[in-house]
Amino acid sequence: MKALVTSAVLRICVLAGLMLPFAGANAIMYGMPASDVSTVQLVFEYRTWREYSQEWKISHSQCSAVVVGISPLTLLTAAHCLREVSLDEGNRLPLVRIARADQPAMESARLKQAIFPEFDKVRGNLIDDLAILVFDLQLNDTRLVAPVLLDRPQGQALLCGYGFGAADNPPEVLRCASKELHEATAEFSSFVPAYYESLDPLFYGRYRTQFESKASAVSALDALLAVNRLDGDDEYNPNLPMPTLGDSGGPWLADLGDGHYAVMGVTSFVESFYSSSPQWTFFRKSSAPMADFMYAGYGIRLDSMRARKLFNAARMKGADIRVYRQGWEQLESRLGSN
Repeated sequence: MKALVTSAVLRICVLAGLMLPFAGANAIMYGMPASDVSTVQLVFEYRTWREYSQEWKISHSQCSAVVVGISPLTLLTAAHCLREVSLDEGNRLPLVRIARADQPAMESARLKQAIFPEFDKVRGNLIDDLAILVFDLQLNDTRLVAPVLLDRPQGQALLCGYGFGAADNPPEVLRCASKELHEATAEFSSFVPAYYESLDPLFYGRYRTQFESKASAVSALDALLAVNRLDGDDEYNPNLPMPTLGDSGGPWLADLGDGHYAVMGVTSFVESFYSSSPQWTFFRKSSAPMADFMYAGYGIRLDSMRARKLFNAARMKGADIRVYRQGWEQLESRLGSN
């Protein structure tokens, strides 16, 4: 349940005013069931001591993650998913388990290393919203891995996650959706077309201000990938797939062909409408809860120097992080033909 949101506390950072209310990210809302795309569901545990009843209150949240290595099993997810998670009394590591995965053996793996920035650092700069989790499991099937893409991101991505809508039950299957990518530096009109401004100027201006305010929490907007919810007629459509609660940490995948994928980003936060305008008809036509009206979703790019610094630190602690660059494959093909 996490995917920063600046508006609702979804663990998808929903930028709805840029207080960045952290909440869970819902699975790819309205996405299609999928398998064999190297994505797992994580469950985090929180323990709070109740003095009056002398007992522990235990609660859980969910996020998504992508397999980037198997020797040992190494997952990439969003750092905000680990906010305030309780620690194991023995090894002092976050209490997290793999709840769903294509490979059943993963669900019994135990965490042995966690490399991620403190939440205050993430809150101060969302491009640091990455975490590496290393488990005590060795696997041999490289098809389980989505290597980190070192090339410039493609124009289309397959977004995957275990998210769910505000009125939905947590999903039992992974869902994915193919989305066109946009620059995070794009104007507000790329996410909510200027046509809507003529219908309700004040309402439009309020959300444009919210949209522009994320610059205060992101040092470099070009370190983000973005998706919108516009249809072929350039109109906002609340029925289109979008990251939501539980999708945080889920991969943004590049199709390499032959059923193989590389991960170019992970879901971090969304920007959402937190009120409606009677002049914007899509609010009247949809029965979805207000929390489900995201208009922009953001992923952290993995080809940045900051991401590579985290990967190097994780490798020093035993993480297996596979990478992919198109030129390398072309070189291998040429060498193989000689």
